[in-house]
Amino acid sequence: MYEEDRALVARMRAGDQRAFDEFFRDSAPRLVAFIARRTALDPAALEDIVQSALIKAVRHLASYRSEAALFTWLTEICRNELADEHRRTKRRPAHLSLDEPEASHRWEDMLRAPHSQEPASQLQAAADRAEIMKVLDSLPANYALALESKYGDGLSVETIARQMGVTEIAVQSMLARAREAFRQRWRKGSAP
Repeated sequence: MYEEDRALVARMRAGDQRAFDEFFRDSAPRLVAFIARRTALDPAALEDIVQSALIKAVRHLASYRSEAALFTWLTEICRNELADEHRRTKRRPAHLSLDEPEASHRWEDMLRAPHSQEPASQLQAAADRAEIMKVLDSLPANYALALESKYGDGLSVETIARQMGVTEIAVQSMLARAREAFRQRWRKGSAP
């Protein structure tokens, strides 16, 4: 079903440098956007997660069986990498020593709110993002992928159809069902 993805993986497994270039060029920006919608980590941490996921994907290309789109397979690896990062972060000490040079300046930087937004707005945006991701993660994987591709990545129906290995009409139908499923779960989650 995912012939283009299968062919790309076969080319990479054969050592075709152009295939690797295409793989990284097409996947990395979308994966950064995918992860950024799920966390408030800084851009460098996002890139580290994506880089680690792509390296794992390349090392395990033989395990890709084209039962799903290559990007879907990559998003699962990214989700696991993000979960690992959150676990590592929780294990790190959450304090700074005041004995370290310039510790007071770091505390000031950590406590200072960004100039572009008020703290209440940032908290609300983070809460909204978390709720949206919670609902997206509760949807079937193809619904979540279709919605994220269309509204998160801004891809056309034609591009989504090509990536998912289905017709444009199938994508339009899937998007309609996905939007309705999202709407129902959103209402259920926000009901008093």
